[in-house]
Amino acid sequence: MPGRGINLCSRVIWLGDLNYRIHLPDSTTRALVERRKWNVLLENDQLKAELMKGRIFRGWQEGVIKFAPTYKYYPNSEVYYGCSEEIQKSKKFRAPAWCDRIIWFGEGLKQSLYDRGECKLSDHRPVRAIFSTEVESFHNSSGFKCFLSGRIECFKSIKRTSSDELSVASL
Repeated sequence: MPGRGINLCSRVIWLGDLNYRIHLPDSTTRALVERRKWNVLLENDQLKAELMKGRIFRGWQEGVIKFAPTYKYYPNSEVYYGCSEEIQKSKKFRAPAWCDRIIWFGEGLKQSLYDRGECKLSDHRPVRAIFSTEVESFHNSSGFKCFLSGRIECFKSIKRTSSDELSVASL
């Protein structure tokens, strides 16, 4: 529907590679990472700074970060790119950062976990969170009936073509 977006939702959880960096020189960032000075690094985190200034994601929140930066690792290792002589020859020379984030918007969301996983298949480490919230049941409400009728109309508009492929007539 035109004009609809996530701003119409009462609660939103957004996660993924938001691609924000640490606003410090590369060598300073790496030295702080080696010493596990997360607080100093987070004071210079671009996403944190923008959230605090209210320039982006106005009203959105992020949990407390107590884990190592999630990017940029040499795949299948514990080594950040640029932290070994062999890897320094890489063309994608990026300082460690918390690129992978989980932010949320809305009342009543309570985050009870925010950390990173240790899957090493990528140059990123995944992040995860657990949220709790109370939700209003609307199974018997008119809102639920409206939701269902909209979906039924959508399904009616799907037709089978002669080649048995699905096509959408109109949405």
